[in-house]
Amino acid sequence: MSRGFGMSHYVFHENITTCEECDFVNSIPPLQSGERFRCQHCGHVLVSIHKHVAARIMGAGLSALLMLALAMSFPFLGFSTNGIERSVTLFNTLSVLLSHGYLVLGAIISLALFVFPLVYLFSVLFLVWSFQHKEVLNFAQRYCIRWLVVVQPWLMVDVFLVGILVALVKMSSLADISLKLSFWAFCGYVILLLKTITLVDKRWFWNQVAGKAADHPMIDTTAKQQGLIGCHFCGATQLGNAKHCDRCGHSINSRRPKSIMTTVALLIASLVMYIPANVFPIMQTTFLGSTEPSTIMGGVLLLWSLGSYPVALIILFASVVIPLAKVLALSWLCWQSYFPSHRQTEQKIKLYRITELVGRWSMIDVFVVAILTSLVQMGNFMSILPGPAVLSFTAVIVLTMLAAMTFDPRLLWDKDDAPSASSLARREE
Repeated sequence: MSRGFGMSHYVFHENITTCEECDFVNSIPPLQSGERFRCQHCGHVLVSIHKHVAARIMGAGLSALLMLALAMSFPFLGFSTNGIERSVTLFNTLSVLLSHGYLVLGAIISLALFVFPLVYLFSVLFLVWSFQHKEVLNFAQRYCIRWLVVVQPWLMVDVFLVGILVALVKMSSLADISLKLSFWAFCGYVILLLKTITLVDKRWFWNQVAGKAADHPMIDTTAKQQGLIGCHFCGATQLGNAKHCDRCGHSINSRRPKSIMTTVALLIASLVMYIPANVFPIMQTTFLGSTEPSTIMGGVLLLWSLGSYPVALIILFASVVIPLAKVLALSWLCWQSYFPSHRQTEQKIKLYRITELVGRWSMIDVFVVAILTSLVQMGNFMSILPGPAVLSFTAVIVLTMLAAMTFDPRLLWDKDDAPSASSLARREE
């Protein structure tokens, strides 16, 4: 394809890489800024190189940190009813939960909002800075890339932002809610963090830190069929008897050990926790000394009765439909890895990708409870506290996310009767 600039300026040049979704060994042509390379077999994006990527990551990452600092420094939301006013900061979301003894829920909120995003941002900024300072210890760079890969699925600031909007709709009929200065800074922080994530490519980072991966003779087939192993962490291709990746040092296996067994166990555990999550109240509201518990479905029905149909549907799908659908989808994929149907493997992989994508959005209801708890604390006149179902529901979300991570999609391709590898490399500007 026409690249639009000098033919000799390559920012990524690696001979082969192995797809983590289908195990197909791909021959990679030299890539320039602005190009993307997809797996020849399944279409999964393997390498994405953005123009001026280092400068853009540094700019977006530093700006995200600045927006977070501003979001933590000023009032976040205002709450007023019957002449009583209350203003909270972003940190109150955590401190109120801890002061009422909800230590586990407070830890989850702090990890999702502060710890994981800060680890991610500092790691990526350190890596970009270290590319210009060769004296930096290489092992520090390697650990930072590992942190990026591990932490990224658990970044949920965008889910928290949607949770704020849902909470505001829930309280709009009971009180006047005002958006303070920090709320808009938090919106900027979310946008900039998401932009940083889109600019990060783990294969490009490993290429910068550890150089090109070792080359191997290849044919158009999977690594397993060639007696090779693809590293799930950096994409390098190793000999079949290797136990650790020569480039990143991570332990490698041709297929994840006990993948189906682990996935099924996590799904069973999530189903067990799904029952108390929907039976017990997720939130307890006190008004004029009278406490009224509310289950997940009770909250959906209340929003529907108030005419907030879009928000009611969001909560219904995020808190009820998605967790159950994810369990059913992963269970079906586990079955397909042993007893494949006549459906094309590409369709099964699309289902797996959707399952991975939507799982974390079920955290909306947990964040709504946390926000309302920090905002509505007016003694016996009006207060909101988490119910016993919060931790059960959080466990459902975490367990289903872990189940999706432990499932090895390459097992689906192993059962493919006639894998097609004749398509051309898909590279996009």
